[in-house]
Amino acid sequence: MSSRSAGWHAVVTLAGQWTKYGVQILALVVFSRLLDPQDFGIVAMVTAVVGVAYVLGDFGLSLAALQAGELTHGQRSNLFWLTSGIGVLTGLVVVALAPLFVHLYDEPQVGQVAAWIALVFVANGFAGHFRTELNRAHRFTALAVTDVVGQLGGLVAGLVVILTGGGLWGLVVQQVCAAVLVLVLVAGASSWRPGLPRRGEPMRGLLRFGSLSLAASVVNYLSTNLDQLVVGRTWGPATVGVYNRAFQVARVPAQQVGAPLTRVVLPHLRARLDDPASFSRAVHRAQAMLGTALVALFGYLIATAPNLVEVALGAGWDSAVPFVRVLCVAGLLESASRVYYWILLAHGRPGLILGAELGARTIMVVLMFAVVSQGAIWVAWAAVVGQVLLLGTNVLVTAPAVGVSPWPLLRLSLAGVLAVAPATALVAWLGGRPVPGPVAVELLLLSTLWVAVAALSLLVPRARALVADGAGYVRAMLPRPA
Repeated sequence: MSSRSAGWHAVVTLAGQWTKYGVQILALVVFSRLLDPQDFGIVAMVTAVVGVAYVLGDFGLSLAALQAGELTHGQRSNLFWLTSGIGVLTGLVVVALAPLFVHLYDEPQVGQVAAWIALVFVANGFAGHFRTELNRAHRFTALAVTDVVGQLGGLVAGLVVILTGGGLWGLVVQQVCAAVLVLVLVAGASSWRPGLPRRGEPMRGLLRFGSLSLAASVVNYLSTNLDQLVVGRTWGPATVGVYNRAFQVARVPAQQVGAPLTRVVLPHLRARLDDPASFSRAVHRAQAMLGTALVALFGYLIATAPNLVEVALGAGWDSAVPFVRVLCVAGLLESASRVYYWILLAHGRPGLILGAELGARTIMVVLMFAVVSQGAIWVAWAAVVGQVLLLGTNVLVTAPAVGVSPWPLLRLSLAGVLAVAPATALVAWLGGRPVPGPVAVELLLLSTLWVAVAALSLLVPRARALVADGAGYVRAMLPRPA
C-alpha cells in the first residue's frame, strides 16, 4: 500500500469514525433527556461485565488476517467459521450467566438485559470476517458507511422504544439493532462468500498471533471497563449511570478512532519494516496526525466540561463533570500509547504487547479496588495512573525492544499537550465563573475563545511543525489531480 493510498484510507476511516461518534453523541444528548441515570446504570452494569465478549467475538483473528500477507480461500473460510462460532458460543455463555449477574448486583433487570444483549455478540461474530475482507480489499468507504448507518438505525430504533414507554429497553434495542444492521450491510457489501470449513489449511500461525492479540485486547478491555463494574457494585446504578455517561463523552473518542485506524496503519507500517528510515517517518507522521486531533479534542472537553455536560446531557448531570475531566486525562495518555501498539503489531510482537498491558493494567485494577470505597472519582484517577504506567512501559521497555527510539515520539506527544494547554487552562478558569445568560450561549463563547487561543499556539515553531507533520500525512492520502 502506497503512502498516498494509506493516507486516503485513513482520511476515510477517520471521517467515518468521527461521524459515527457524532451519532453516538446525538444519542447521548437525546437519551439523557428521556431516561434517568439509573436506566443507564443498569445497562452499564451489564456491558461492564459482558462487554469483553465484544473482544472475544473477533478472537484477535482479524488482526492476524490483516498482518498476514496472502490467505487462501480455505484459510479465510476457516477464519469466518471460527469467529462466527465464537460469537454464538459467547452469546450462549452470556445467557447462561444472566442469573449470576442478578446475584452480583442484586438487580433483577440486569439478567433480562444481559440475555438480550447476547444477540449483539452473535451478530458481531458473523460480521467480523466480512469486515476483515472489506478491509483487505481496501473498501474503507463501505466500512465507514456501514458503521454510520448501523449507528443511525440503532438510534432510531432505540428512540422509538423509549418514546413508546420502553424505558431502558430502548438502550438495549439500540445496541441489538445496530449490530444486526451492520451484519446485513457488511455481508451485502462484500463479494466474498465463505466455503465449508477445511482441514489441512495452515492455521497455526494465524491462531497463535490471534490468541496473543486477543489476550492483550482482553486485558485492555477488562481494565478499561472494570471501573464501571467496581463503581456499580459499590455505589449502585445511579452513580455508575453518571460515570458511564462521563465515560461515553471522555473515553469513547480515542477508542472509536484508534481501533479502526489500526486496520489502515498496520499494513502501511508492515510494508516498511525493511526500510527503517521509511518506517520511522511513517510512524512519526501517523503519531502526529492522531495526536494532534485527539489532544485537541481532550483539551477542549476538559476546558468546557461544565457547560458541555449541561448542554449535552441536560440539567441534573452536573455530577458527571469531574468524571469527564479525569477520564479525559486518561484518554489523552491512552492516545499517546497507541503508536507503540502499532509499532509492536507491525513487528509481529503480540506477546510483548500482552506483557506490557498485563503489567501496567494489573496495578491499575488493584488500585481501583483499593480506592473505590473512598469515592467513585478515585476509581477514575486509578485509570489515569494505569495509563501513566502503560505509557512508561512502552517508552522504557517495548519500543527499545524492537529497536525504535521512543523519545521523538514522546516529544511529539508533549508538544501537542503544551500547544493546547494555555487555551484549556484559560477556558477552564473562565468556565468556572458565573455568567448571566443561556448556558448554550456561554458554551459557544467559550468554544470560540478556546479555538482562538489554541490557534495562537501555531506561532510556536514546534507546535506548527507538529500540525504540519500531521497534515502532511493526511495530504499524502488525498488523490493527486488528474
